[in-house]
Amino acid sequence: MTELTTTTRGMFSLDQDLTVRLTTVGIDIGSATSQLNFSLIELQRIEARFVVTKRDLIYESDIMITPYLDATTIDTDRLNTFLDEQYAKADMTNDDIDSGAIILTGLALAKHNSRAIADLFSEHAGKFVAVSAGDAIEATLACRGAGIERLSQETGQSIVNIDMGGGTIKYAYVTDGKLARVGAIDIGARLITTDEDHRVLKIEGPAAMMLMTIGRELHVGDILDGETLRALCAYMANEVLAHAGVLKSAPDEPRLLRTPPLFGAHERPVIDAVTFSGGISEYIYEREQRTFGDLGRPLADAVMNAVRENKLNRLEPPKGIRATVLGASQYSLQLSGNTVYASHESLLPLRNIPVVKPEIDLSIDDLDFETIVESIRRTLALRERAIDTDAVAIAMQWGGSATYARLDILARAFLESAEAEVIESHEVPLIIVCDMDIAGLLGRHIQDITHQGVKLVTVDGIEVSEFDFLDIGAFVPGTGAMPIVVKSLLFPTPTDESA
Repeated sequence: MTELTTTTRGMFSLDQDLTVRLTTVGIDIGSATSQLNFSLIELQRIEARFVVTKRDLIYESDIMITPYLDATTIDTDRLNTFLDEQYAKADMTNDDIDSGAIILTGLALAKHNSRAIADLFSEHAGKFVAVSAGDAIEATLACRGAGIERLSQETGQSIVNIDMGGGTIKYAYVTDGKLARVGAIDIGARLITTDEDHRVLKIEGPAAMMLMTIGRELHVGDILDGETLRALCAYMANEVLAHAGVLKSAPDEPRLLRTPPLFGAHERPVIDAVTFSGGISEYIYEREQRTFGDLGRPLADAVMNAVRENKLNRLEPPKGIRATVLGASQYSLQLSGNTVYASHESLLPLRNIPVVKPEIDLSIDDLDFETIVESIRRTLALRERAIDTDAVAIAMQWGGSATYARLDILARAFLESAEAEVIESHEVPLIIVCDMDIAGLLGRHIQDITHQGVKLVTVDGIEVSEFDFLDIGAFVPGTGAMPIVVKSLLFPTPTDESA
């Protein structure tokens, strides 16, 4: 464990009661809007671990309509100016920030945009975690950031959260206080944009498809008349609720699906209520009156008409448009380091390594090599990559005895499943995270098998989850140990009263 010195703001601070205070920032850049906020996170050492004991929101930025140079390219110069202005308003500088996250969604995920945005933050690379939030992750972020799991547990209801953004609708089904399923469709506020005279500036493909379905014709340069607008939004609203599984009728347009359906065609899940988050939710809960030359307000009105007509139970979640960015700024950091192994000291430090957790039962006596390999390969194939690294930390929950035979099967399964992406590249190390003290044994056994032929880091004694990111520091001189920081997207949970 490294020694943490006491300072004022912008650095680790350690009081006599072993309390660490960190200043964090969350930056959310999406197709429609961009925003950021700052939080103060307090961690306290309990036994051998640091746990989050308090989170305070320091500053919420203005919400900016994401600027574009053309139909698909984000204007990073204007974005940078906006971020500089918000830092100044918050009385923050880069040196004040200990950690943070950049969440990219929608068009911000396009290769040319994500690279440009990553370059924008390159000078802060040591402090920021960059998350390319694909549909499944974005749905999860929206659900947890809005506090839907806590709402489900407090009310005892099964809830579908409908996150309504600029380019897509994300779904999350929560039952018994736990997130059970996610999904997404191609409907959003920015599928059609107009100028002040209601002249069409842009029509995205999904909007054109739905216009054709309802027998309406519209082109760029046309005036979007009220009748066409109402007909389109009514159709979209029905699709939004039908894909959520809350209507008796099935969805009309399967081509809108970006993911597998939230529910199967013959499933009849218990859904007690619906909630809404995202930019369009500001209209639904009457927190916003302005319009922005898109479908946001009329689509919200159409959704509410459909909610009333179908007598759906609508609840209001704790957070709306700011749910994702709030989750991004509030991090849980574990400061730990027990049994560790690194094949070469030059591999360290490692920063911002995304964590994946294959579903492997390691508690059974007879471990199955093929089952473990398949699970790891499947998880690696589905992972969301970080912008600035191809490395990944594979986490596992160990169970049973650490016999030679069981460790040998596990070691060879890791080598087999990660060979194509990790071992053959000669650039990316194999990183393994264990929850019990076997990292040293496992690491040395893998090195024996490969005759020191693989770059390898194994760590244990820390708790990690999907969507966590690891910072692994260099060896502390004279100790043989390395400091480890786990950065977790921190969302309100049913048992977390500090949220």
